[in-house]
Amino acid sequence: MGKKAGMFRVKRVTDNSVVLGISLALLVIMVAAIGATVWLVAEIHKEQRAIQQIVVGGAAKDIERLGTLPGELRWQFVFTVLILLVLIVAGGALAFVVRAYLKNLTSLREIKILAGDILASMDQGVLTTDQEGEITSVNARAQKLLGVDFDCVGRRLDEICQNGQPLAGLSRDVLKSGKVQYDRDFSVTRNGHPVQLRAECHLLRGADDEVVGTVVHIRDVTERLHIEERMRRMERLMGLGTLAAGLHHEIKNPLTALSLHVQLLEERLEGHTNDDTSENLGVLKTEVTRIAGVLESFRDYASVERINRTDTDIVGLVRQTVELIRPQAQQKGLQIAVLAPEEGLVTMSADAIRLEQVLLNLVMNAFDAMQAGGTLSLAVIAQDEKITIEVSDTGHGIPDNVRARIFDPYFTTKSNGSGMGLAVCDKIIRQHGGQIDVEAGASGATFRISLPVDDH
Repeated sequence: MGKKAGMFRVKRVTDNSVVLGISLALLVIMVAAIGATVWLVAEIHKEQRAIQQIVVGGAAKDIERLGTLPGELRWQFVFTVLILLVLIVAGGALAFVVRAYLKNLTSLREIKILAGDILASMDQGVLTTDQEGEITSVNARAQKLLGVDFDCVGRRLDEICQNGQPLAGLSRDVLKSGKVQYDRDFSVTRNGHPVQLRAECHLLRGADDEVVGTVVHIRDVTERLHIEERMRRMERLMGLGTLAAGLHHEIKNPLTALSLHVQLLEERLEGHTNDDTSENLGVLKTEVTRIAGVLESFRDYASVERINRTDTDIVGLVRQTVELIRPQAQQKGLQIAVLAPEEGLVTMSADAIRLEQVLLNLVMNAFDAMQAGGTLSLAVIAQDEKITIEVSDTGHGIPDNVRARIFDPYFTTKSNGSGMGLAVCDKIIRQHGGQIDVEAGASGATFRISLPVDDH
């Protein structure tokens, strides 16, 4: 596991080198015992030869003095040979066991490396703890998701979980209740951007089904939550285009007739009106104009059914928009910053007029948010299959209770707004196959437009 130490870390529970050392020591002792037994057999054999010489060439008195010693030496020799055979067999068996143990140890090491490779390659974070909440293993994905840049194996889970991360409490709840806990959502900040994480926790059981700790799974669900929000937004918008087209058709004709009759009435009463009559006519004209503006927003939202794609220089389009609004920015005392490659390097098939409409709408919203001055930033980021346009301001931000509704038709926080601007922007971007999202805090907001390069 040495080469995977940076990818998957696990706490060492048993030391295999101790077991191996004891086995090798026993094998050495067994070999020494066999050697000592062989020496003993040789010595007994020498004594037997000496006695044999006395028996063959010695006097009768010397032979009588030997007594039962020759027989005892013979039996001692037999027993020693038997012991030698037993030691040889036992030594062979021990050598076989040590060889098998080394082979199994190698296989176990390979399995651990494979398990480490699997866990290190997972897109899901996995970490395990013991019953005291101490981390026993963790893969690289879990460390990255939690923002941990140090070896946390051997540390308590509540030591590395900060900023409201519920993992330590989640592990304790599972150990206490014995039940699986799902979908504990929490957020972390990565590179200045909020990331939504979702955790679940299971009991970790050993080979004898005894609870030894917990297993915590961590997933990054930021993109999934964005998709769910866009799906909810699309459901709310479904059918509004047809409704808007119908309202425009049904209201436009009588509104045109009303505007015409107001104009005729004004001409007929010209020179014969008092102040009250002129004021009433002015109110009528103002309200007719306002309703006409609402109808135009209906038409804009309902009519963007097809887009006219041409080869569009995205960087050039952004710079063109900046030049268009620069005089107004100077008048308001605002700074403009553009971060983009050179013109002509970032191109795609798009409706340039519609995209310019989106950019102008976002820029004007940014101007409204920076009444006391600030900086407007536009950035173009080109990736392999996606172009991202970011429009950022340093204004008053967007409250959390408003952020989820800003793309809804007719929702506005402005006293003179129609609530259709961002809804139309969202529809135009979706018709390009892209998406528009917003990140906002207490100071400033960033609208991020993502457009696929190869969408048709």
